[in-house]
Amino acid sequence: MAETAFGNHGERTSGAASPAAAPFWRALDPRASLAAAIGWTICGLMLVIAAITGIVTVRAASRAIEREIGQLYAGHARRLIDTIDANLAGRRQWISIAGRMLAIPGDARVAMVDPGVLDNLRQALPEVEWAGLADLDGTIVVATDGVFTGQNVASRPWFTQGFTGPTVSDVHAGVLLDRQLPRLIEGEPRRFVDLSAPVLDSKGELKAILGVALGWSWIEILRRNAATMLTGRPSVEILLLGVDGTALLGSENLPAGARFDLSRYSGRESSIVDGDYLIGVARSQGFGDFRGLGWTVIVREPVATAFLPAYRASGSIFGLIFAGGLASALAAAFVTRRMTRRLKRLAHAADRLRLGETEELDVDAGADEAGRIGGSMRALVSTLQTANRDLATLNTELDARVADRTREIERMGHEARRVAVTRERLRISRDLHDTLAHSMLALLTQIRLIRKIAPAEPEQAAAELARAEEAAQDGLARSREAVVNLRYSPVREDGFGSALRRLAIKANRRQITNVIVEYDETSALLADERTEAVYRIVEEALRNVENHSRAQEVSIRSRVNIVGGRPFLEVAVIDDGVGFDPSIDREGRFGLVGVREQAEMIGARLTIRSAPGEGTELYLGVSLTE
Repeated sequence: MAETAFGNHGERTSGAASPAAAPFWRALDPRASLAAAIGWTICGLMLVIAAITGIVTVRAASRAIEREIGQLYAGHARRLIDTIDANLAGRRQWISIAGRMLAIPGDARVAMVDPGVLDNLRQALPEVEWAGLADLDGTIVVATDGVFTGQNVASRPWFTQGFTGPTVSDVHAGVLLDRQLPRLIEGEPRRFVDLSAPVLDSKGELKAILGVALGWSWIEILRRNAATMLTGRPSVEILLLGVDGTALLGSENLPAGARFDLSRYSGRESSIVDGDYLIGVARSQGFGDFRGLGWTVIVREPVATAFLPAYRASGSIFGLIFAGGLASALAAAFVTRRMTRRLKRLAHAADRLRLGETEELDVDAGADEAGRIGGSMRALVSTLQTANRDLATLNTELDARVADRTREIERMGHEARRVAVTRERLRISRDLHDTLAHSMLALLTQIRLIRKIAPAEPEQAAAELARAEEAAQDGLARSREAVVNLRYSPVREDGFGSALRRLAIKANRRQITNVIVEYDETSALLADERTEAVYRIVEEALRNVENHSRAQEVSIRSRVNIVGGRPFLEVAVIDDGVGFDPSIDREGRFGLVGVREQAEMIGARLTIRSAPGEGTELYLGVSLTE
């Protein structure tokens, strides 16, 4: 029965249309072949395993080499620093003995010491570059070759420390001493380690301080001797560092005098990997009762050189694993190609459906994965066709909704333009009230007065006509200024602070009142539409003061405060005029009405305080955020 099913399956395959034979290289393309994708996946997994194995191997080998070579370098560093400490301790003992040998008789002077004794000290220890005796005042009285004789060294550390016993001072560059001694062949400045010890007389009383400057050659010799123990490793560097990390003995990569960060080596580890170097560290521990100078010896080698054997071993292991992974990938691709034939036929049927060659998905029936996938795809195609029809209906409804929303947006745009026109009309009406209305009222008053006095006092009528002419000219000037203001915004052009300052200058020129302006830097830089409305309110308030209050001084203050986490512009206009009763409305007076209208338009908080004979205070607060 199984054979019959298999035979029927083969007949159906032979009868179905099949694509043209693809090139061989496409069989290896994972985008075109599931078998190739599985094979490349296995190959990738094998490569990942090889990489992980190589990394683990490298890390294990690196740790082993780090421990082995790091301990070797740390041991060399420890031996070198211990040797240096032992040598310094021996020279400290030597200068202590030399100080006792130079015992001075109680009645003798230090200057009577034979200089030849100091020359003998220099001959006994070849690295001694200079030796001298300083009296208790710090003056050199006897010295080898007469160098520094007569000079005062009371401020030198070796002299001050010599009073307490034999001491060893840290290394330094002796510039003055170097100039007095013969030049070195290399031409570099000398460096010295100072030794000092007290010189006593026969009664045990302190008579002088013996100072000795040791050259640097003996430490160079110690480092060369330590380097000979590391033959076969030319890339190893031996560094001697001072307490502050300054390289006393450097290398090509870290020359002498360069700074080295010792804070990274404050732990107990004697060897670490720091960046590109494997480093062995040893710090001075002193020798006997000599505590040492706090020097540090570092022996280091580049990691690439130190770990080279581990890298080579890891490369070999990685190559073997890669070769095995590649062979496994090829075998997996061949086996998978045999197992994915039904999936290929399913893909061919899906291509025919996509190209419109058929309206139904022709798939093989079966209980395996290919059969289940085919059945699911057939149901999915049917569902998608139904969904496409529903989607077309939904698109039609959405188009209708979009058209309705577009008409609503256009209506709101027209409404916004009408509001803007209304706001501009209100502003023009306020400007006309501030200019033409005031001027015409003044002119009308003068004309009425002339009519009354012309019959009885003709000579007075001429003076009143002159005043009427002045009122007409003032109204004309104000009208022109209003027209200019319609085109020019002082706040937008110059900023709020500059606009207030110019407004005060104009009022002071008219010599009606003395206007004082105060503002902070933040408010001075404001230049938006809301601030321009505040400026118009201040301008109207100042005009009311000039026309009605008979004030001698007006104060305009502006600042920005933070209230509830939001910035607020606060403006105050205060005068010392006659004041008025804000609760009484005066017919024909539209100044305060215009001020309140403008404040309401920008959402500002307006407060007016006044009483007859007590001046007027106007306070305005407006938020600078929406």
